[in-house]
Amino acid sequence: MKKIIAVLLLQFCVLTLLAQEDRIKVFRDTRVVNGHSTEVLPKGIMKFIISHRFGDISSGIQQLYGLDNATIRIGLDYALTDNINVGFGRSSLQKHYDFYLKYRILQQKKESGSPVSLVYYTNAAVRTIQTPQTEDLSFTNNLTFVHQLLVARKFNEFISFQLMPTYLHRNYVLDLESNNDIYSLGSATRIQVSKVLAFNLEYYYNFPDQLLSQYQSSAGLGIELETKGHIFQLNFTNSLGLIAPLYIAETTGRIDKGNIHFGFNITRDFKVGARK
Repeated sequence: MKKIIAVLLLQFCVLTLLAQEDRIKVFRDTRVVNGHSTEVLPKGIMKFIISHRFGDISSGIQQLYGLDNATIRIGLDYALTDNINVGFGRSSLQKHYDFYLKYRILQQKKESGSPVSLVYYTNAAVRTIQTPQTEDLSFTNNLTFVHQLLVARKFNEFISFQLMPTYLHRNYVLDLESNNDIYSLGSATRIQVSKVLAFNLEYYYNFPDQLLSQYQSSAGLGIELETKGHIFQLNFTNSLGLIAPLYIAETTGRIDKGNIHFGFNITRDFKVGARK
């Protein structure tokens, strides 16, 4: 009986290992440029992340091409399970606090199984800055909510692609013409150049007649450098905001005018709890 149990346990372990090896990482990190990828952290891992966006490059030498000004988000991500991540962050732009949940529904596999990775992402954010225009707003007025489906596939060792249909709701809109509900379709492409270098392209198309004409679709280019245990992301984007409500609905930078912001992500992963 003991031998039978031992054999069954051995088979279970082998099948588990094979299933893990069969999984495909479509992207290398949980972020692309501004938005999330279909990747999630493994259970028990916590990620500390500092994201920067500097000022407009077109501001010239007087502002050191944007480096004199910076927007920052400090956040913590944590994996409750291998398929569920949660996160919390604080952004300096409009003094936002945001919370997110990310649930992996499907993961692309090499042989049998799903041909794509599918993740549901949702974010709730609250604006806490007080201005003459917002000082009378309640806590509820300052809330925004984002829902996304992230659908991605790695086609070969060089190319990965992701679509992000997005719904954004703002309880209160500061201007009188933009909609409370915004529908957007995002796309992202990863191009692997070498073992340590990759390029990420990201674009969010906002459907017409939802926002004031001053607001632009968010676009970005990311340069991803991978070292042992770390991934460094250098980003160029027309978006100053670091959370979905800002880069989807409040991007004002025009690429044709040179309104580009340089930025980067600094991350550090930690194992929470006892190591096996």
